[in-house]
Amino acid sequence: MTETAKVPQRTPGGHMLHGSAWMISLRWAIRLTGLVSTIILARLLTPADFGIVAMAMIVVGMLEVLNQTGQKLALIRLENPTDDHYNSAWTISALIGFGIGIAIFLIAPLTTAYFHEPRAIVVMQCLGLRAFVGGLENIGTVDFRRELRFDRFFRYNVYPKLASFVVTVTLAIWLRNYWALVAGILTGQFTLTALSYIMHPYRPRPSLKKVSEIWSFSIWTFFKTLGSYLNARIDQIAIGGVVGAASMGRYSVASDVASSPSQEVNDPMLAVLFPVMSRYQDDLPQMRALYLRTLSWSAIICMSSSVGITLVAPEFVRLVLGPQWIDVVPLMGWLALSAGVLGLASSAYVLFDATGKPHIGARMQWLRVIVLATVVAPVAFLTQSLVEVAAARFFVSCLVAPTLFLVAGSLIGLSVRHYINALWRPFTAAAAMAGAVLLLDSALPLAGNLKLAFNVVSGAVIFTSSLLLLWQLSGRPQSPELDIVTFLYARLKKPAPSPVPSPLPPGS
Repeated sequence: MTETAKVPQRTPGGHMLHGSAWMISLRWAIRLTGLVSTIILARLLTPADFGIVAMAMIVVGMLEVLNQTGQKLALIRLENPTDDHYNSAWTISALIGFGIGIAIFLIAPLTTAYFHEPRAIVVMQCLGLRAFVGGLENIGTVDFRRELRFDRFFRYNVYPKLASFVVTVTLAIWLRNYWALVAGILTGQFTLTALSYIMHPYRPRPSLKKVSEIWSFSIWTFFKTLGSYLNARIDQIAIGGVVGAASMGRYSVASDVASSPSQEVNDPMLAVLFPVMSRYQDDLPQMRALYLRTLSWSAIICMSSSVGITLVAPEFVRLVLGPQWIDVVPLMGWLALSAGVLGLASSAYVLFDATGKPHIGARMQWLRVIVLATVVAPVAFLTQSLVEVAAARFFVSCLVAPTLFLVAGSLIGLSVRHYINALWRPFTAAAAMAGAVLLLDSALPLAGNLKLAFNVVSGAVIFTSSLLLLWQLSGRPQSPELDIVTFLYARLKKPAPSPVPSPLPPGS
Protein backbone atom coordinates (compact mmCIF):
# COMPACT_ATOMS: atom_id res chain seq x y z
CA MET A 1 0.00 0.00 0.00
CA THR A 2 1.12 3.60 -0.45
CA GLU A 3 2.99 5.28 2.38
CA THR A 4 0.69 6.27 5.20
CA ALA A 5 0.08 9.99 5.46
CA LYS A 6 1.22 11.70 8.61
CA VAL A 7 -1.69 12.58 10.84
CA PRO A 8 -1.47 15.37 13.42
CA GLN A 9 -1.00 14.00 16.92
CA ARG A 10 -4.14 14.42 18.99
CA THR A 11 -5.61 13.00 22.15
CA PRO A 12 -8.48 10.49 21.81
CA GLY A 13 -10.91 13.27 22.59
CA GLY A 14 -9.18 15.49 20.04
CA HIS A 15 -9.53 12.83 17.36
CA MET A 16 -13.20 12.44 18.26
CA LEU A 17 -13.93 16.19 18.12
CA HIS A 18 -11.95 16.77 14.91
CA GLY A 19 -13.38 13.74 13.16
CA SER A 20 -16.90 14.34 14.44
CA ALA A 21 -16.82 17.91 13.12
CA TRP A 22 -16.03 16.65 9.62
CA MET A 23 -18.45 13.73 9.78
CA ILE A 24 -21.28 15.87 11.12
CA SER A 25 -20.56 18.41 8.40
CA LEU A 26 -20.68 15.56 5.90
CA ARG A 27 -24.01 14.23 7.12
CA TRP A 28 -25.56 17.68 7.32
CA ALA A 29 -24.36 18.58 3.84
CA ILE A 30 -25.93 15.36 2.59
CA ARG A 31 -29.06 15.85 4.68
CA LEU A 32 -29.47 19.47 3.58
CA THR A 33 -29.23 18.31 -0.01
CA GLY A 34 -31.71 15.52 0.74
CA LEU A 35 -34.09 17.85 2.58
CA VAL A 36 -34.19 20.34 -0.28
CA SER A 37 -34.67 17.41 -2.66
CA THR A 38 -37.51 15.99 -0.54
CA ILE A 39 -39.28 19.36 -0.34
CA ILE A 40 -39.14 19.70 -4.13
CA LEU A 41 -39.93 16.08 -4.98
CA ALA A 42 -42.83 15.82 -2.51
CA ARG A 43 -44.58 18.49 -4.56
CA LEU A 44 -43.67 17.03 -7.96
CA LEU A 45 -44.21 13.31 -7.29
CA THR A 46 -46.97 11.32 -5.58
CA PRO A 47 -46.73 8.99 -2.55
CA ALA A 48 -47.19 6.10 -5.01
CA ASP A 49 -44.01 7.12 -6.86
CA PHE A 50 -42.05 6.94 -3.62
CA GLY A 51 -43.77 3.66 -2.76
CA ILE A 52 -42.73 1.94 -6.00
CA VAL A 53 -39.08 2.87 -5.46
CA ALA A 54 -39.31 1.90 -1.77
CA MET A 55 -40.60 -1.56 -2.73
CA ALA A 56 -37.78 -1.99 -5.22
CA MET A 57 -35.15 -0.78 -2.75
CA ILE A 58 -36.27 -3.30 -0.13
CA VAL A 59 -35.23 -6.15 -2.42
CA VAL A 60 -32.18 -4.37 -3.86
CA GLY A 61 -30.98 -3.27 -0.43
CA MET A 62 -31.39 -6.73 1.08
CA LEU A 63 -29.20 -8.26 -1.63
CA GLU A 64 -26.69 -5.40 -1.48
CA VAL A 65 -26.12 -6.23 2.17
CA LEU A 66 -24.25 -9.29 0.88
CA ASN A 67 -21.48 -6.90 -0.20
CA GLN A 68 -21.34 -5.10 3.13
CA THR A 69 -19.23 -7.77 4.75
CA GLY A 70 -16.97 -5.34 6.59
CA GLN A 71 -13.96 -5.48 4.28
CA LYS A 72 -13.26 -1.81 4.97
CA LEU A 73 -13.70 -2.20 8.72
CA ALA A 74 -11.28 -5.13 8.65
CA LEU A 75 -8.65 -2.95 6.95
CA ILE A 76 -9.20 -0.15 9.48
CA ARG A 77 -8.59 -2.55 12.36
CA LEU A 78 -5.36 -3.99 10.88
CA GLU A 79 -2.27 -2.21 12.19
CA ASN A 80 -0.20 -2.57 9.01
CA PRO A 81 -2.30 -3.84 6.08
CA THR A 82 -0.42 -4.77 2.90
CA ASP A 83 -1.33 -4.49 -0.77
CA ASP A 84 -2.52 -8.09 -0.60
CA HIS A 85 -5.02 -7.13 2.11
CA TYR A 86 -6.36 -4.23 0.04
CA ASN A 87 -6.51 -6.27 -3.18
CA SER A 88 -8.25 -9.18 -1.48
CA ALA A 89 -10.85 -6.86 0.06
CA TRP A 90 -11.50 -5.25 -3.35
CA THR A 91 -11.76 -8.64 -5.07
CA ILE A 92 -14.37 -9.80 -2.56
CA SER A 93 -16.42 -6.64 -3.19
CA ALA A 94 -16.16 -6.89 -6.98
CA LEU A 95 -17.19 -10.55 -7.14
CA ILE A 96 -20.09 -10.13 -4.74
CA GLY A 97 -21.26 -6.95 -6.51
CA PHE A 98 -21.38 -8.74 -9.85
CA GLY A 99 -23.30 -11.66 -8.34
CA ILE A 100 -25.79 -9.33 -6.65
CA GLY A 101 -26.48 -7.49 -9.90
CA ILE A 102 -27.31 -10.76 -11.67
CA ALA A 103 -29.42 -11.99 -8.74
CA ILE A 104 -31.51 -8.80 -8.64
CA PHE A 105 -32.24 -9.05 -12.37
CA LEU A 106 -33.43 -12.66 -12.00
CA ILE A 107 -35.35 -12.26 -8.74
CA ALA A 108 -37.24 -9.06 -9.64
CA PRO A 109 -40.11 -10.75 -11.58
CA LEU A 110 -40.83 -13.02 -8.61
CA THR A 111 -41.53 -10.12 -6.23
CA THR A 112 -44.91 -9.24 -7.76
CA ALA A 113 -46.46 -12.19 -5.94
CA TYR A 114 -45.78 -10.35 -2.66
CA PHE A 115 -45.87 -6.63 -3.49
CA HIS A 116 -48.61 -6.83 -6.17
CA GLU A 117 -46.90 -3.95 -8.00
CA PRO A 118 -45.64 -4.93 -11.49
CA ARG A 119 -44.10 -1.49 -12.06
CA ALA A 120 -41.49 -2.29 -9.42
CA ILE A 121 -39.96 -5.11 -11.51
CA VAL A 122 -38.15 -2.96 -14.09
CA VAL A 123 -37.18 -0.50 -11.36
CA MET A 124 -35.47 -3.31 -9.42
CA GLN A 125 -33.66 -4.56 -12.49
CA CYS A 126 -32.33 -1.10 -13.29
CA LEU A 127 -31.22 -0.55 -9.71
CA GLY A 128 -29.29 -3.82 -9.91
CA LEU A 129 -26.65 -1.82 -11.80
CA ARG A 130 -25.93 0.01 -8.54
CA ALA A 131 -24.71 -3.17 -6.88
CA PHE A 132 -22.42 -4.05 -9.80
CA VAL A 133 -20.86 -0.58 -10.05
CA GLY A 134 -20.63 -0.23 -6.27
CA GLY A 135 -18.60 -3.44 -6.04
CA LEU A 136 -15.91 -1.84 -8.22
CA GLU A 137 -15.25 1.13 -5.89
CA ASN A 138 -11.56 1.77 -5.22
CA ILE A 139 -10.74 0.10 -1.89
CA GLY A 140 -7.95 2.64 -1.37
CA THR A 141 -10.49 5.19 -0.15
CA VAL A 142 -10.64 3.30 3.13
CA ASP A 143 -7.48 5.26 3.99
CA PHE A 144 -9.59 8.39 4.37
CA ARG A 145 -11.03 6.89 7.55
CA ARG A 146 -8.07 4.73 8.50
CA GLU A 147 -5.75 7.75 8.55
CA LEU A 148 -8.47 10.01 10.01
CA ARG A 149 -8.41 12.22 6.89
CA PHE A 150 -12.04 13.16 7.22
CA ASP A 151 -11.76 16.25 5.00
CA ARG A 152 -11.15 14.00 1.97
CA PHE A 153 -13.83 11.58 3.17
CA PHE A 154 -16.20 14.55 3.28
CA ARG A 155 -15.61 15.53 -0.34
CA TYR A 156 -15.68 11.91 -1.49
CA ASN A 157 -19.21 11.46 -0.13
CA VAL A 158 -20.73 14.89 -0.78
CA TYR A 159 -19.97 15.26 -4.49
CA PRO A 160 -21.99 12.16 -5.53
CA LYS A 161 -24.96 13.37 -3.47
CA LEU A 162 -24.88 16.73 -5.23
CA ALA A 163 -24.76 15.00 -8.62
CA SER A 164 -27.68 12.77 -7.61
CA PHE A 165 -29.65 15.80 -6.42
CA VAL A 166 -29.22 17.69 -9.69
CA VAL A 167 -30.22 14.70 -11.83
CA THR A 168 -33.20 13.72 -9.64
CA VAL A 169 -34.75 17.19 -9.44
CA THR A 170 -34.13 17.95 -13.12
CA LEU A 171 -35.77 14.71 -14.26
CA ALA A 172 -38.62 15.08 -11.74
CA ILE A 173 -39.50 18.46 -13.24
CA TRP A 174 -39.41 16.89 -16.70
CA LEU A 175 -40.84 13.38 -16.20
CA ARG A 176 -43.03 13.84 -13.09
CA ASN A 177 -42.72 10.14 -12.14
CA TYR A 178 -40.62 7.63 -10.19
CA TRP A 179 -37.96 7.28 -12.90
CA ALA A 180 -36.45 10.52 -11.65
CA LEU A 181 -35.74 8.81 -8.32
CA VAL A 182 -34.21 5.78 -10.06
CA ALA A 183 -31.94 7.92 -12.23
CA GLY A 184 -30.80 9.91 -9.20
CA ILE A 185 -29.89 6.77 -7.25
CA LEU A 186 -27.84 5.38 -10.14
CA THR A 187 -26.12 8.73 -10.75
CA GLY A 188 -24.99 8.86 -7.14
CA GLN A 189 -23.41 5.40 -7.27
CA PHE A 190 -21.72 5.93 -10.66
CA THR A 191 -20.25 9.23 -9.44
CA LEU A 192 -19.04 7.68 -6.17
CA THR A 193 -17.21 4.87 -7.97
CA ALA A 194 -15.61 7.27 -10.46
CA LEU A 195 -14.49 9.60 -7.66
CA SER A 196 -12.90 6.72 -5.74
CA TYR A 197 -10.33 6.38 -8.54
CA ILE A 198 -9.93 10.12 -9.05
CA MET A 199 -9.35 10.99 -5.38
CA HIS A 200 -7.06 8.08 -4.39
CA PRO A 201 -3.98 6.87 -6.31
CA TYR A 202 -4.23 3.22 -5.31
CA ARG A 203 -5.19 0.84 -8.10
CA PRO A 204 -6.55 -2.49 -6.83
CA ARG A 205 -5.86 -5.77 -8.61
CA PRO A 206 -7.60 -9.15 -8.39
CA SER A 207 -6.15 -11.19 -5.53
CA LEU A 208 -7.34 -13.84 -3.08
CA LYS A 209 -4.18 -14.11 -0.96
CA LYS A 210 -5.62 -12.56 2.20
CA VAL A 211 -9.28 -13.48 1.75
CA SER A 212 -9.33 -15.77 4.77
CA GLU A 213 -7.83 -13.08 7.00
CA ILE A 214 -10.25 -10.42 5.77
CA TRP A 215 -13.19 -12.83 5.93
CA SER A 216 -12.50 -13.91 9.52
CA PHE A 217 -13.56 -10.44 10.66
CA SER A 218 -15.93 -9.69 7.80
CA ILE A 219 -18.24 -12.70 8.14
CA TRP A 220 -19.59 -11.53 11.49
CA THR A 221 -19.83 -7.97 10.20
CA PHE A 222 -21.94 -9.30 7.33
CA PHE A 223 -24.38 -11.02 9.68
CA LYS A 224 -24.53 -7.87 11.79
CA THR A 225 -25.12 -5.68 8.73
CA LEU A 226 -27.84 -7.99 7.41
CA GLY A 227 -29.49 -7.92 10.82
CA SER A 228 -29.19 -4.13 10.89
CA TYR A 229 -30.82 -3.87 7.47
CA LEU A 230 -33.72 -6.12 8.46
CA ASN A 231 -34.14 -4.14 11.67
CA ALA A 232 -34.47 -0.96 9.63
CA ARG A 233 -36.77 -2.41 6.97
CA ILE A 234 -38.76 -5.30 8.44
CA ASP A 235 -41.74 -3.06 9.18
CA GLN A 236 -41.70 -1.81 5.57
CA ILE A 237 -41.35 -5.39 4.30
CA ALA A 238 -44.45 -6.37 6.28
CA ILE A 239 -46.39 -3.29 5.17
CA GLY A 240 -45.42 -3.76 1.51
CA GLY A 241 -47.33 -7.03 1.36
CA VAL A 242 -50.62 -5.70 2.72
CA VAL A 243 -50.97 -2.10 1.49
CA GLY A 244 -50.61 -0.37 -1.86
CA ALA A 245 -47.75 1.67 -3.25
CA ALA A 246 -49.21 4.96 -1.97
CA SER A 247 -49.38 3.81 1.68
CA MET A 248 -45.95 2.24 1.32
CA GLY A 249 -44.61 5.57 0.06
CA ARG A 250 -46.14 7.45 2.98
CA TYR A 251 -44.64 5.10 5.55
CA SER A 252 -41.22 5.08 3.85
CA VAL A 253 -40.99 8.87 3.64
CA ALA A 254 -42.30 9.30 7.21
CA SER A 255 -39.68 6.85 8.48
CA ASP A 256 -36.85 8.62 6.66
CA VAL A 257 -37.90 12.09 7.79
CA ALA A 258 -38.63 11.07 11.39
CA SER A 259 -35.28 9.32 11.85
CA SER A 260 -33.17 11.99 10.14
CA PRO A 261 -32.72 14.45 13.04
CA SER A 262 -31.19 11.83 15.33
CA GLN A 263 -29.29 9.92 12.64
CA GLU A 264 -27.65 12.87 10.92
CA VAL A 265 -25.71 13.93 14.01
CA ASN A 266 -25.44 10.68 15.96
CA ASP A 267 -24.30 8.42 13.11
CA PRO A 268 -21.33 10.61 12.07
CA MET A 269 -20.13 10.64 15.67
CA LEU A 270 -20.33 6.84 15.80
CA ALA A 271 -18.49 6.59 12.45
CA VAL A 272 -15.61 8.52 14.02
CA LEU A 273 -15.77 6.48 17.23
CA PHE A 274 -14.77 3.21 15.53
CA PRO A 275 -11.31 4.18 14.19
CA VAL A 276 -10.55 6.15 17.36
CA MET A 277 -11.63 3.29 19.64
CA SER A 278 -9.67 0.81 17.55
CA ARG A 279 -6.48 2.71 18.40
CA TYR A 280 -7.13 2.24 22.12
CA GLN A 281 -8.52 -1.30 22.16
CA ASP A 282 -5.81 -2.38 24.63
CA ASP A 283 -6.49 0.53 27.01
CA LEU A 284 -9.65 -0.43 28.92
CA PRO A 285 -10.01 2.79 30.99
CA GLN A 286 -9.68 4.90 27.84
CA MET A 287 -12.10 2.64 25.98
CA ARG A 288 -14.61 2.95 28.82
CA ALA A 289 -14.26 6.72 28.91
CA LEU A 290 -14.75 7.04 25.15
CA TYR A 291 -17.82 4.81 25.20
CA LEU A 292 -19.54 6.62 28.07
CA ARG A 293 -18.72 10.06 26.68
CA THR A 294 -20.16 9.02 23.33
CA LEU A 295 -23.23 7.50 24.98
CA SER A 296 -23.90 10.77 26.81
CA TRP A 297 -23.60 12.71 23.58
CA SER A 298 -25.92 10.21 21.85
CA ALA A 299 -28.50 10.72 24.60
CA ILE A 300 -28.36 14.49 24.18
CA ILE A 301 -28.69 14.24 20.40
CA CYS A 302 -31.26 11.47 20.17
CA MET A 303 -33.56 12.51 23.00
CA SER A 304 -33.71 16.18 22.02
CA SER A 305 -34.26 15.46 18.33
CA SER A 306 -36.72 12.57 18.61
CA VAL A 307 -38.88 14.28 21.23
CA GLY A 308 -38.57 17.54 19.30
CA ILE A 309 -39.78 16.11 15.99
CA THR A 310 -42.69 14.47 17.80
CA LEU A 311 -43.76 17.83 19.22
CA VAL A 312 -43.67 19.72 15.91
CA ALA A 313 -44.77 16.95 13.51
CA PRO A 314 -48.04 18.53 12.20
CA GLU A 315 -46.50 21.89 11.32
CA PHE A 316 -43.27 20.28 10.09
CA VAL A 317 -45.07 17.98 7.65
CA ARG A 318 -47.20 20.80 6.22
CA LEU A 319 -44.16 23.00 5.67
CA VAL A 320 -41.64 20.44 4.42
CA LEU A 321 -43.72 17.83 2.59
CA GLY A 322 -46.93 19.63 1.74
CA PRO A 323 -50.67 18.99 2.28
CA GLN A 324 -50.79 15.69 0.33
CA TRP A 325 -48.55 14.13 3.02
CA ILE A 326 -50.58 15.20 6.06
CA ASP A 327 -51.62 11.56 6.66
CA VAL A 328 -48.09 10.75 7.88
CA VAL A 329 -48.36 13.01 10.96
CA PRO A 330 -49.68 10.24 13.29
CA LEU A 331 -46.71 8.06 12.26
CA MET A 332 -44.02 10.65 12.87
CA GLY A 333 -44.05 10.58 16.66
CA TRP A 334 -43.75 6.81 17.00
CA LEU A 335 -41.08 6.55 14.29
CA ALA A 336 -39.06 9.47 15.66
CA LEU A 337 -39.05 8.08 19.21
CA SER A 338 -38.13 4.63 17.90
CA ALA A 339 -35.21 6.12 15.96
CA GLY A 340 -34.10 7.99 19.08
CA VAL A 341 -34.01 4.86 21.25
CA LEU A 342 -32.27 2.86 18.53
CA GLY A 343 -29.70 5.62 17.95
CA LEU A 344 -28.99 5.76 21.66
CA ALA A 345 -28.16 2.06 21.75
CA SER A 346 -26.12 2.07 18.52
CA SER A 347 -22.84 2.99 20.22
CA ALA A 348 -22.79 -0.54 21.66
CA TYR A 349 -22.31 -1.99 18.17
CA VAL A 350 -19.27 0.23 17.61
CA LEU A 351 -17.85 -1.03 20.90
CA PHE A 352 -18.32 -4.66 19.83
CA ASP A 353 -16.48 -4.04 16.53
CA ALA A 354 -13.66 -1.98 18.06
CA THR A 355 -12.92 -4.65 20.66
CA GLY A 356 -12.73 -7.35 17.98
CA LYS A 357 -16.04 -8.98 18.94
CA PRO A 358 -18.33 -8.33 15.95
CA HIS A 359 -20.04 -11.67 16.61
CA ILE A 360 -21.68 -10.13 19.68
CA GLY A 361 -23.06 -7.28 17.57
CA ALA A 362 -24.33 -9.77 14.99
CA ARG A 363 -26.14 -11.81 17.63
CA MET A 364 -27.72 -8.71 19.16
CA GLN A 365 -28.91 -7.50 15.76
CA TRP A 366 -30.54 -10.84 15.07
CA LEU A 367 -32.14 -10.92 18.50
CA ARG A 368 -33.85 -7.66 17.59
CA VAL A 369 -34.82 -9.01 14.16
CA ILE A 370 -36.55 -11.97 15.79
CA VAL A 371 -38.39 -9.80 18.32
CA LEU A 372 -39.31 -7.23 15.68
CA ALA A 373 -40.63 -9.85 13.25
CA THR A 374 -42.58 -11.58 16.03
CA VAL A 375 -44.30 -8.33 17.04
CA VAL A 376 -44.50 -6.16 13.91
CA ALA A 377 -45.44 -8.71 11.23
CA PRO A 378 -48.64 -9.91 12.98
CA VAL A 379 -49.63 -6.31 13.71
CA ALA A 380 -49.19 -5.39 10.03
CA PHE A 381 -51.12 -8.36 8.66
CA LEU A 382 -53.92 -8.25 11.26
CA THR A 383 -54.53 -4.50 11.46
CA GLN A 384 -53.11 -3.14 8.17
CA SER A 385 -52.64 0.06 10.18
CA LEU A 386 -49.50 2.12 9.57
CA VAL A 387 -49.83 3.84 12.96
CA GLU A 388 -50.04 0.56 14.90
CA VAL A 389 -47.03 -0.82 13.03
CA ALA A 390 -45.04 2.31 13.93
CA ALA A 391 -46.11 1.98 17.59
CA ALA A 392 -45.07 -1.68 17.60
CA ARG A 393 -41.66 -0.69 16.27
CA PHE A 394 -41.18 1.75 19.15
CA PHE A 395 -42.22 -0.91 21.67
CA VAL A 396 -39.58 -3.34 20.34
CA SER A 397 -36.87 -0.65 20.42
CA CYS A 398 -37.59 0.00 24.10
CA LEU A 399 -37.52 -3.74 24.79
CA VAL A 400 -34.16 -4.45 23.14
CA ALA A 401 -32.12 -1.34 24.05
CA PRO A 402 -31.57 -2.26 27.75
CA THR A 403 -30.23 -5.66 26.68
CA LEU A 404 -27.65 -3.96 24.47
CA PHE A 405 -26.57 -1.74 27.34
CA LEU A 406 -26.12 -4.70 29.67
CA VAL A 407 -24.06 -6.71 27.15
CA ALA A 408 -21.83 -3.73 26.32
CA GLY A 409 -21.41 -2.94 30.00
CA SER A 410 -20.30 -6.48 30.82
CA LEU A 411 -17.65 -6.24 28.09
CA ILE A 412 -15.82 -3.23 29.54
CA GLY A 413 -16.88 -3.35 33.18
CA LEU A 414 -19.75 -0.88 33.43
CA SER A 415 -22.46 -0.96 36.07
CA VAL A 416 -26.04 0.32 35.99
CA ARG A 417 -24.82 3.33 37.96
CA HIS A 418 -22.46 4.28 35.13
CA TYR A 419 -25.38 4.25 32.69
CA ILE A 420 -27.64 6.27 34.99
CA ASN A 421 -24.94 8.93 35.40
CA ALA A 422 -24.52 9.13 31.62
CA LEU A 423 -28.21 9.26 30.72
CA TRP A 424 -30.39 10.80 33.41
CA ARG A 425 -29.72 14.47 32.61
CA PRO A 426 -30.53 14.27 28.85
CA PHE A 427 -33.68 12.24 29.57
CA THR A 428 -34.85 14.70 32.23
CA ALA A 429 -34.10 17.69 29.99
CA ALA A 430 -36.10 16.10 27.14
CA ALA A 431 -39.06 15.56 29.49
CA ALA A 432 -38.83 19.19 30.64
CA MET A 433 -38.77 20.34 27.01
CA ALA A 434 -41.84 18.26 26.13
CA GLY A 435 -43.82 19.50 29.14
CA ALA A 436 -42.93 23.14 28.58
CA VAL A 437 -43.65 23.12 24.83
CA LEU A 438 -47.02 21.41 25.33
CA LEU A 439 -47.91 23.94 28.05
CA LEU A 440 -46.90 26.91 25.90
CA ASP A 441 -48.70 25.38 22.93
CA SER A 442 -52.00 25.32 24.80
CA ALA A 443 -51.52 28.80 26.23
CA LEU A 444 -50.50 30.70 23.08
CA PRO A 445 -52.83 31.01 20.04
CA LEU A 446 -50.18 30.38 17.38
CA ALA A 447 -50.58 28.45 14.14
CA GLY A 448 -48.75 27.40 10.99
CA ASN A 449 -45.13 28.34 10.38
CA LEU A 450 -45.10 30.82 13.28
CA LYS A 451 -46.10 28.03 15.67
CA LEU A 452 -43.41 25.75 14.21
CA ALA A 453 -40.69 28.39 14.59
CA PHE A 454 -41.76 29.25 18.15
CA ASN A 455 -41.87 25.60 19.25
CA VAL A 456 -38.47 24.82 17.72
CA VAL A 457 -36.76 27.82 19.33
CA SER A 458 -38.46 27.48 22.72
CA GLY A 459 -37.83 23.72 22.78
CA ALA A 460 -34.13 24.17 22.02
CA VAL A 461 -33.74 26.86 24.69
CA ILE A 462 -35.61 24.86 27.34
CA PHE A 463 -33.72 21.63 26.61
CA THR A 464 -30.29 23.30 26.66
CA SER A 465 -30.95 25.39 29.77
CA SER A 466 -32.43 22.39 31.62
CA LEU A 467 -29.47 20.23 30.67
CA LEU A 468 -26.90 22.78 31.84
CA LEU A 469 -28.83 23.50 35.05
CA LEU A 470 -28.94 19.80 35.91
CA TRP A 471 -25.21 19.55 35.14
CA GLN A 472 -24.51 22.46 37.49
CA LEU A 473 -26.66 20.91 40.25
CA SER A 474 -24.82 17.59 39.74
CA GLY A 475 -21.50 19.23 40.61
CA ARG A 476 -20.21 19.89 37.07
CA PRO A 477 -18.96 16.36 36.22
CA GLN A 478 -16.69 15.68 33.23
CA SER A 479 -19.38 15.08 30.63
CA PRO A 480 -20.64 16.48 27.30
CA GLU A 481 -22.21 19.42 29.13
CA LEU A 482 -18.67 20.52 29.98
CA ASP A 483 -17.85 20.48 26.26
CA ILE A 484 -20.90 22.66 25.59
CA VAL A 485 -20.03 25.13 28.36
CA THR A 486 -16.38 25.26 27.27
CA PHE A 487 -17.46 26.03 23.72
CA LEU A 488 -19.83 28.79 24.87
CA TYR A 489 -17.24 30.36 27.17
CA ALA A 490 -14.62 30.24 24.41
CA ARG A 491 -16.95 32.25 22.19
CA LEU A 492 -17.36 34.77 25.01
CA LYS A 493 -13.57 34.75 25.61
CA LYS A 494 -14.03 33.79 29.26
CA PRO A 495 -12.45 30.92 31.26
CA ALA A 496 -14.76 27.92 31.50
CA PRO A 497 -15.73 26.53 34.94
CA SER A 498 -13.60 23.62 36.13
CA PRO A 499 -15.18 20.16 36.22
CA VAL A 500 -15.47 18.19 39.44
CA PRO A 501 -13.66 14.81 39.41
CA SER A 502 -16.02 11.85 39.18
CA PRO A 503 -16.36 9.63 42.26
CA LEU A 504 -16.78 6.61 39.95
CA PRO A 505 -13.92 4.52 38.54
CA PRO A 506 -12.00 5.87 35.50
CA GLY A 507 -14.10 6.15 32.39
CA SER A 508 -17.33 6.87 34.23
